[in-house]
Amino acid sequence: MLSVFAFCAADAQVTTSGMNGTVTDADGQPLAGATVIAVHTPSGTQYGAVSDKNGGYNLQGLRTGGPYTVTFSFVGCQSVEFPGLMLSLGQTLKRDAFLKDSQELEAVVITADGKNSSMNVNRAGAVTSISNEQIELMPTVNRSINDIMRLTPQASSTTSGLAIGGGNYRQSYVTVDGAAFNNMFGIGGNLPAGGSPISLDALEQVSVSITPFDVRQSGFTGGAINAVTKSGTNDLKVSAYLYSKSDQLQGDKYDGGKLSLSEMRNNTLGFSVGAPIVRNKLFVFANFEREWNTTPGNSRLARTSESQDFGKALQYNRPTTAKLDEMSRFLIDNYGYNPGAYQNYSVKTPGYKLMARVDWNINRNHALNVRFSRTQNKYSSAPSSSISPLNAGKVYDKDVYGRTSVYAMYFGNSRYYQEQNFTSVAAELNSRFMDSRLTNTLRYTYSHQYEPRSYDGGIFPTVDILEPAENGASALYASFGLDPFTEGNLREVSTHILTDEIGYTLGKHRLVAGLQFEHNLTTNGYLQGGAGYYVYESWDDFKNDKAPLAFRIAHGNNDDLSQAFPQFSHMQYSVYLQDEINVSERFKATVGVRFEVPVYPSISGNENKDFTEIFADHGGYKTSDMPKARLSVAPRVGFNWDMTGERKYILRGGTGVFNGRLPFVWLVSVAGNSNTIQNGLTLYRNEKGDNMPKFHTNVKDMLEDVYKGTYKGHDLAANTQPTILDKNLKMPSTWKSSLALDLKLPGDVNLNIEGIYNKDFNSVTVTKLGMVEKEGGIRLPGEPEARTYWESGNIRNKDGETVNPYLINNTDDVDGYYASVSAQVSKTWGFGLSLTAAYTYSSAKNVIDGIGDQVTSAFSTNTFNKNGSNVPELGYASYVSPHRILLNVGYRLAHKSGASNFGLYYEAFRQGYIGSYSYSRYSYTMYVQSGKYQNPVTNDRGAVNLIYIPTREELDGMPFTSDENREEYWKFIQNDDYLSKHTGEYSKRGGAVMPWQHMLNFRFSQDFYVNVKGRRNTISLGLDVNNIANMLNRDWGNVKRISTTNILKYENGAYTFNKPTWSKYAGTISTWSAMFSIRYTFN
Repeated sequence: MLSVFAFCAADAQVTTSGMNGTVTDADGQPLAGATVIAVHTPSGTQYGAVSDKNGGYNLQGLRTGGPYTVTFSFVGCQSVEFPGLMLSLGQTLKRDAFLKDSQELEAVVITADGKNSSMNVNRAGAVTSISNEQIELMPTVNRSINDIMRLTPQASSTTSGLAIGGGNYRQSYVTVDGAAFNNMFGIGGNLPAGGSPISLDALEQVSVSITPFDVRQSGFTGGAINAVTKSGTNDLKVSAYLYSKSDQLQGDKYDGGKLSLSEMRNNTLGFSVGAPIVRNKLFVFANFEREWNTTPGNSRLARTSESQDFGKALQYNRPTTAKLDEMSRFLIDNYGYNPGAYQNYSVKTPGYKLMARVDWNINRNHALNVRFSRTQNKYSSAPSSSISPLNAGKVYDKDVYGRTSVYAMYFGNSRYYQEQNFTSVAAELNSRFMDSRLTNTLRYTYSHQYEPRSYDGGIFPTVDILEPAENGASALYASFGLDPFTEGNLREVSTHILTDEIGYTLGKHRLVAGLQFEHNLTTNGYLQGGAGYYVYESWDDFKNDKAPLAFRIAHGNNDDLSQAFPQFSHMQYSVYLQDEINVSERFKATVGVRFEVPVYPSISGNENKDFTEIFADHGGYKTSDMPKARLSVAPRVGFNWDMTGERKYILRGGTGVFNGRLPFVWLVSVAGNSNTIQNGLTLYRNEKGDNMPKFHTNVKDMLEDVYKGTYKGHDLAANTQPTILDKNLKMPSTWKSSLALDLKLPGDVNLNIEGIYNKDFNSVTVTKLGMVEKEGGIRLPGEPEARTYWESGNIRNKDGETVNPYLINNTDDVDGYYASVSAQVSKTWGFGLSLTAAYTYSSAKNVIDGIGDQVTSAFSTNTFNKNGSNVPELGYASYVSPHRILLNVGYRLAHKSGASNFGLYYEAFRQGYIGSYSYSRYSYTMYVQSGKYQNPVTNDRGAVNLIYIPTREELDGMPFTSDENREEYWKFIQNDDYLSKHTGEYSKRGGAVMPWQHMLNFRFSQDFYVNVKGRRNTISLGLDVNNIANMLNRDWGNVKRISTTNILKYENGAYTFNKPTWSKYAGTISTWSAMFSIRYTFN
């Protein structure tokens, strides 16, 4: 298993389909010179080829979908016609023709035959193809492509998106019409624009490839998800629709409790139009959606009097309405600033999606398509509880007494909007020459992820007002002004990709060669206190303009102090060569190789001189270090063997190398964390209070007050935690192999058994520099061996601060793997019923899960090890479910006046929650209590450490706070499925498996036909329900949650066992939710 750093490039581009086969005569001999015409029936688009001396033909670059009518003809032979053929995205359909001597003038129409089975004899690797019909029947309340990709047997659902083929949610790659549709920046889920960058109504097909041995697909270590958009046809087709969700369509009951639901409304109004501009020649398709979202603001209430109780179990927080109203009036009267409401308010966040595509059949040999899409939305978020970089010991404890605690209230205009804008352009020219033997595809794509923050009420500094809590502790009382990290916050990535690919059919060989150039520019804006940040000891201190307790301002390290936005440019050059060989009528092999060279720019201006000096004798690292441009070679081989020639028993498989990338948020942090382009000033009040600035609402006035106009851009001290790239860093890679058996069983049942194995190499991890191992380590009572113990190397910058950089580097011979075996059965009946059922067993280990959004969190989140986060160790991937059962049923019952459509999706897998995040596996850990802080045993400031699981005899010799607590721990070990089997061992990361989770989703729609001037229009009423089992019984469909996995505390020479408890997760994931829809389709 690759770490999260296997972030994928925009290489996994598949946009068309193909068709090939052999034409023979009455004696079974190949017919050279036979004419093959494939017509895309809806648009009249024609594709033609002439069979070669072996009777073979090969049509590539065909429009996905259909239906197609394919006609085979030869002088003196009776023509054969195959109507109703459908093509899957990225797949080549094999269609053979047997031409008899001509005795009749009319062509023979063949609807099906045994020789042309539906079994795919061109596919080698693991691929899931999802048609438009499946998309329409798939239950999806979220209307996200993630819901569609769940039909992949080797997928696992996570909080942030879908993990596919052993990779985490970041390690798969999504393209639409060949353009990158991943969350390129890397913060948040796997898809941009809040997980819905394009409307499902705009998609024609989706393909999920896990082991595509086609060298045209690259840049992923999990799966390659390719989608194509709809096109216009010769028929005018218009549809208008409304989707509606609200808190009234959300269940609130689960086993053990009832949720308190706040007001929520989501309405989406949209339309689609497909039409010919010039019949058979020029077509247009467009889709537009407008969203209206209403979500609750702060659900907590202020007290009506000082005597009223407050707390978590109550709806009220500590502040009173009288005091908060006074603050609001004072700010309006004295500063002209309205801080917004503090309770009983809702937030409206509109958005839209737009997609337009033009297809132009220039002539029979050249076709051009151009697609533009843009999605714009935003969500509202409460202000951060963080006070970074202020010292909690000098102001207040954010974890207990922060902005969102029961001790405080924040005003509405302290919330921020995370804008989520995504724009994409794709243009592709497909050309055919020499009777389609020679083809060329020229493609350009552009993707722009633009995510700034915005806010209501205008700019105003962050102000925290403190008041002592009931125990005398310093606690926040009220907060107004901007969130401290909102002003100047920006996440932006622009990606340009140019691809040219040529293919040539030479006898039994289909030769493919391609060139690709990619350029990415990442921009990040992040200031800690960009609008100014004041902390006052009381409301009276603020009103009377007394000196603040603390002050923070961030700015650019330049003469005019304007914000500087860190940028990082990245390029990649790729060349690929491939030979698809029809070794025989029954055996096909694919042999190819892909060459990739990532190029990093020189960032000499990013060198922090102080850092260079202090690390000259500690590895010689610099903040301007970049990896060398290294050539990576990815060979691949695949095969497909029709064992009997009847397309009933097919053995297929292959092996090959796939290369990943680093996530751009970490790359840009090299520039952003170097202390070269931006700076900040943090002040704490002295005894006299004469070192603090006055309160200003304007940033320029604050800067003038603290610097008196004397600041000049200069060489800053080294950052205490910069990001460094190892010069010898190699891109993480995995070697994928798969072997599958496809069987056609009696009754036209398809059975697929597939095994996949990935072996990683060049795994990437994060190492914390400036730490040294203490000789002898640390050995806790009862443990059989010592652990590594880390101490500070006391490397200090010129300001006297300790410097501990995070180095992104490769591991030494510690690489993970992924292995899975799946069995899938599918069948389609002629009366409208289709069924797919699958079971998958998976096992995966990696160096780190890589679920953090920052390099610091990648080092410390879920990196549970025996010897600390600085020592790479293999552990089970927490996002891969060891067992997964999948059932998908679609049924369409048509009748004269309409049709009833049913979709049922069932999934059973191992998953539970820790906090607000889902995992398939979890770890048993321990910590050392130091005052109020929980520290790792190994003292590396990373994740806490894995426990040692003692035997009964070892446990008796271990000091516990009480004998009762020791016995409680032993009973827990005996009754735990994982711990009871591993006594006398150190626990493994992800060793314990979460309980089963069952999810049953349902979709129903009723079509009513309406005759309008001789044309059949359709009115459809639909209902999608997620977790419908919970609607039937509150005890069903609940998700389980464990209270803690950090079960052992060591303090003052004794252990204390903290018994974890399981409960039903009190959230909407445990209850049902529904969406109502209505659609009118004009024909």
